[in-house]
Amino acid sequence: MLILLVLVIGVQSDYVIDSPVDNVYWCGGSIVVTPDDDIVNQENEENLHRKVIYVQSNKGIIYRSADYGQKWENVTFTLQQKFNLTDQYRSKDVLQSSNDSHILYLLGTPSFQTTDCGKTYRLFNDNKLFGYKFNKMDKNQILAFQDKKCDRTLKNCKELYKKSLLVTLDGGLSWLNALENVRDAAWDKLVHYEMVPDSRIIVTHIDDEGELRVSYSDDFFKTTRPIEKDAFGFYQTQTYLFILVRPDPYSVGYDLKMSPHLGDTYFPQEIILPLDDQSKHTFTVLDVTDSQVYLSVSHSEDLSKITNIYMSDGNEFTVSLLGNVRSQDTGHCDFERIKSMKGVYIANIFDYEEVERTIQRRKRINTEKDMKSQQADKLDQYKKSLITYDFGGEWHPIKAPKYSYNGQPLNCNGDCSLHLRGRTQTSSMIYSSQDAIGIIIGTGNTGLYLSQPTQTYLSRDGGHNWYEILNGSYIYEIGDHGGLIVFAKQNEIIKQVQYTLDEGMTFQNYTFNKKMTVDNIVTEPSNFEQKFLLYGRIQGEKSNTTEDDDYFTRFDYLRGVLVPIDLSNLNLRKCQLPEDPSHPDSDYEYWIPQNYYQKKCLFGQKMKYTRRKREAKCRNVVEEKKTIIEKCPCTEEDWECDIGYHRKIGGGPCTPMTKGSPDNCTGHYLQTQGYRKIPGDECEGGVYLGYIEVECPNKDEVKKEPVEDDKPEPVIQKQERPRFEPKQFKSSLLDKYGSLFLYIVAIILIFLLRNQIFNGLRAIRGASNIKKQKSYYPPSEEELQQQRKQQMPKIKEYEMLNRQEEDEEAGL
Repeated sequence: MLILLVLVIGVQSDYVIDSPVDNVYWCGGSIVVTPDDDIVNQENEENLHRKVIYVQSNKGIIYRSADYGQKWENVTFTLQQKFNLTDQYRSKDVLQSSNDSHILYLLGTPSFQTTDCGKTYRLFNDNKLFGYKFNKMDKNQILAFQDKKCDRTLKNCKELYKKSLLVTLDGGLSWLNALENVRDAAWDKLVHYEMVPDSRIIVTHIDDEGELRVSYSDDFFKTTRPIEKDAFGFYQTQTYLFILVRPDPYSVGYDLKMSPHLGDTYFPQEIILPLDDQSKHTFTVLDVTDSQVYLSVSHSEDLSKITNIYMSDGNEFTVSLLGNVRSQDTGHCDFERIKSMKGVYIANIFDYEEVERTIQRRKRINTEKDMKSQQADKLDQYKKSLITYDFGGEWHPIKAPKYSYNGQPLNCNGDCSLHLRGRTQTSSMIYSSQDAIGIIIGTGNTGLYLSQPTQTYLSRDGGHNWYEILNGSYIYEIGDHGGLIVFAKQNEIIKQVQYTLDEGMTFQNYTFNKKMTVDNIVTEPSNFEQKFLLYGRIQGEKSNTTEDDDYFTRFDYLRGVLVPIDLSNLNLRKCQLPEDPSHPDSDYEYWIPQNYYQKKCLFGQKMKYTRRKREAKCRNVVEEKKTIIEKCPCTEEDWECDIGYHRKIGGGPCTPMTKGSPDNCTGHYLQTQGYRKIPGDECEGGVYLGYIEVECPNKDEVKKEPVEDDKPEPVIQKQERPRFEPKQFKSSLLDKYGSLFLYIVAIILIFLLRNQIFNGLRAIRGASNIKKQKSYYPPSEEELQQQRKQQMPKIKEYEMLNRQEEDEEAGL
């Protein structure tokens, strides 16, 4: 039972700026988060505790604080005075180098650069450029684009490719024209391979013959090497290169190719999905780990908010989740990786039955008016949240809390579970930090589906058990490895926030001067700090109004408010005995994560974490540590569904989604049991559910792949994987005359038992009141097709530009 204790502490000052906050930047921070959401660690030991905050307002005015928001400098005004600029000077954007977090670029007319977090500034030659890309390995190398005009009669003059690619090797002092007719470009992310030069650039462009290509260069395009032709774009991670290409003549939409990084070469291969559906309209790379790729695909233009999630170990894709929720406006999907827990994800899906009803309703739509009326169909009322602990092999409902925020029993049983809002709906999305082990925060509700009203929930064991900690929806931020969490009421005018030192058991209030609507709470991206910055908005008052003016005349524009929240001055004691969590006086504990079935072996290993006790209100002095205790024997939980197989929500066996049989088989072949080991799983021995050697089926037999209910249970073999050795057959008299011998024995038995056989047939013929048993025959191909249609989930998904519109946009 959760007991809430709320205390109030002193009032905090705030700073009003010209307009609401557009973005916040941490100069000199320990990590840099790039626009692609890559995290680049920084080596800033000498300035580890000196981080400068830059804030850009909606109107382009820049503010700077070197003491975590206690005092602020108007950087825009400083630049106007120092460089004799007009009062109208504003900054369009602020960029941060991914190689050195001390370097910022203030883009405007003119633009400026600082290499020491604002102590000094110099002019930056932006040359009317945009779309800057910083090299992680060299702070002086930057890519940028510039608009260009071209002759429409030329083959390589296409609308989306009217750009030039430029590069600087001296931090922007001079720019070189690298390539023409470019759509996109990026530095190669394969920085950990010595054979790949730091200067490699991948680009989408049109060659002189008008061919769309994805290519790369190691010498700033003095030479260019092709990767894929007829390609529209690419997306790269540190493990794979994804390329969007035109589909084959038998498909609709687009195709996606994937290339693993094999040294300095690329070998793009088309992604083959297990569902027999040739329509693919959008692709979203959801997450890429060292061992897994997660891909969201919509299979129809009509309902693009429904997608399937596929996962791959880098070779073949299998179905992980059907009916995932996708935003038609932003393209975001409700699929969140829990950063501190290996293999844990939370996702939202549409109810399967309601998806089928929606598809059938849309098939009956005849007019455009009817189509528009169906845009806000009932499907959004049937969202569910699911969680996986094994990289998407099995998905389960989220266990609901036992008590409400005020200690009342919730009584959420049966089909009732916890549902959390994802990134398609709210800014208060499912949140975790890699440095706060096991902690997950989210807003949602308990019930059959995701609905209103919402509450705020917290889990401290990776999603197994949840606590309802606050009434309503909140914005939140984690600090001090999870030892401090700050909450602000969402979409309400407030004058105080709440924070907790014990992961939601008790709360204290933190009050500031002005009532405002809070937009966000941020801290340095490493989540180590005890200092936060809250920013929001208030109605601004005009300076030239009088007391006789009405409210709307006096307050007709918004202003921003910056509030520092410094919880380091709470004078918390240092946590004791981190080196010996088993000691009764230690403020730390050992914690061993579990899977859904409460087993402590995860991916073939038993892991032990050292973390702060929940009730220990002290300041963390060490990072939480992970220790591998032992390796484990393989169990059924170490296996996921093989290609062409799918597991129902809540677990169960992997069942086939399509029919299949070996072609041109002779002797023996390796047959799947419907499973493959989870990539990265390090279990040894134990249960084996991989491929087994079986004899090829007789050519005269009717080949049939069992579907769903008649699929035999997989063979569970323990210990070692079977050795595949060809069997040896010896010729003998029995081989030659065995059939004749069996016929003779059968005739003798029938003759000796003829009376018993005749009496039995007479009894059967006379027993007309006995119901005959149902006969079973091998189904025909037509029956198999009908059976598959009834049993396969009819989830289809949708969106992207249709083929004709995209070709017109690309100028094809």
